[in-house]
Parts: sequence; structure tokens; C-alpha cells
Amino acid sequence: MRANYVLVTVVSMVSVAMIGCGGGGGSDTDPSVCSTLKIAGGVECPDAPPEIVVVATSRGYCSGTFIAPNQVLTAGHCFADGGTSARILNQYSSYNSSRVQVHPSFNPYVPSDENDVAIVTINQNAPVSPVPINASRGVGVGDRVVTYGFGLDQNDETFIDRIENGEAPLKATSLDVIGVSSFAVESISDGSGDTCQGDSGGALLMNGADGQPGIVAIVRAGPAACQAEGGASDNTNLQAASVLNFVRSAAPGARFN
Repeated sequence: MRANYVLVTVVSMVSVAMIGCGGGGGSDTDPSVCSTLKIAGGVECPDAPPEIVVVATSRGYCSGTFIAPNQVLTAGHCFADGGTSARILNQYSSYNSSRVQVHPSFNPYVPSDENDVAIVTINQNAPVSPVPINASRGVGVGDRVVTYGFGLDQNDETFIDRIENGEAPLKATSLDVIGVSSFAVESISDGSGDTCQGDSGGALLMNGADGQPGIVAIVRAGPAACQAEGGASDNTNLQAASVLNFVRSAAPGARFN
């Protein structure tokens, strides 16, 4: 409830298009338009897209993305304790889940399980523009992606801490893809920052064949100590057949580009 009050009531931000806050993806991505702070080293997004949300669970909190007006994409391990509910929070609203679907083959006891994905359904349509899934252009080594998250920053502060300090809760950073398999999209910081605890479930975006940003992977685990120089980060490959087929089935209203 504390997170709900802080994020929805205290923060007053204006929504912008995804590409206006670093969501352009591809080699042209420049998240510096998001302003100045860090995502364990990245940049602050003061004008946060409402499509990017906090997924509050019994385990704590993750990040997520609306891929349909009533459905949020996040990580399966956010529900590794068997939790079956969540609260979805953005700067304007909060929503209770009506259903949580974790990939049926996800094994929380296997590190970097390839099916680490979940869909959270709410009982109403949110006033958002869902983010499409990039199924038209395969992510590859050398691509640059952008990721958003509400996780810990370089000062080990939570999104609630940042709000109380007068900072924007949402962060973004660019990552360079260094490995792709059916199990994972491995990425490494461009030097500006990387993902950390609480960023799990957030989207990695790059431009699709239509030139518009779409999701290609889901944050699974950041590098050592959440530092830009800590090595590669590990992300679930959303374009892998098993994961993509699950999302198509669980979220039939999702958009693809």
C-alpha cells in the first residue's frame, strides 16, 4: 500500500511516447533524452510512459510492460514463491490482478530458465497505448536495445526512495547485445548503467521492421553488483518459440510489429 500511495498520488508526471523516453531501440537509441539520473548507472525518465509499471507481488516488486490494455508482461520468477496475484502501479493508477499466468514450463529452481515469463491480467482496460512485441526483426549480436525499470539505482535506492528524494522513479539505459540463443539475450552496458534488483520483468526494446520500438527480451538478472562494469546481464529471449507461443496464447490482445 505504501508503494501504491507514493507512486500514484505523490508523483505527478506527464506521459510521453515510448520513443520519447529512450524506447526507440536499435542502433539509433539515445536514452539521454530521459534526463540525468541512473539505473545502477543509467538515466532518469521524468516523463514516464504509463505503459511501464511496477508489478508488486508477495516477493517484493518487479517491473513490467502493458502489451495489451488489460495485460502486463513481466518475469515468471516474480511469482517463484507460488504467488497468484499482483498489483500493477503506474504514476496515474493502480490495478489489482484478476489472473496471473506463468509459463507452464518455467522452473524457478533452474538458473536462467528459458521460460522465465509471466502475463498479469487486470480486470479492466487501462488508458495506455500497449507496447508491441517485436516479432518482425530478430535480435542479434551487435544490436543496441533500451530497457526501463523501477529497480535499485547506483545508490541502492528503491523507486520509493527516489520519489521521496524528489527524483523520478523510472530509469532507462542502453545495452549492447553480445549473445543470443533460445535461452537468453545477453547484453552488456554501453557504460551508462545496467539492470538491478527490481528491474526484473522489464522490457528490452529495439526497432522492428516497421521502424517502431518493440519488445525483444525480458530482464532476468543484472550483472554482478548491478554495476556497468560487472559483466553481462541475462534476459529472457521473447522471440524464442516457446516463450513467444506462450505470450500469444496468454495475451491474445497483444500487438506485434
